[in-house]
Amino acid sequence: MAYELPPLPYDYAALEPYIDAETMKLHHDKHHQAYVNNANAALDKHPELASKSVDDLLRDLNAVPEDVRTALRNNAGGHSNHSMFWVMMASPNAGGGAAPTGALADQIKADFGDFETFKKTFNET
Repeated sequence: MAYELPPLPYDYAALEPYIDAETMKLHHDKHHQAYVNNANAALDKHPELASKSVDDLLRDLNAVPEDVRTALRNNAGGHSNHSMFWVMMASPNAGGGAAPTGALADQIKADFGDFETFKKTFNET
């Protein structure tokens, strides 16, 4: 199973004015794709690893053959990080910047009183 570039979950321009469409295209279509291509090239040398998900592969790097360990750490790791990054990013129009919920919200309230105070303190710091 070769790794694949996941589709961007929103339009390239969705994060403007914070991140412009050209930067998103470059990072998603070129940079992230290079991580996928390089990870797949390393996996070609050890087909027995190809059935592992990227997270399973990274979880046990000591079991990865040494001749491809660094390439997979860097490139499968980059693929994993960028895959999470795209999902975590959101424009204000798509709910980005909204107050957190759950345990994080509880801790922010305990430490700062409310989310607005947290944001103010964070930005000033």
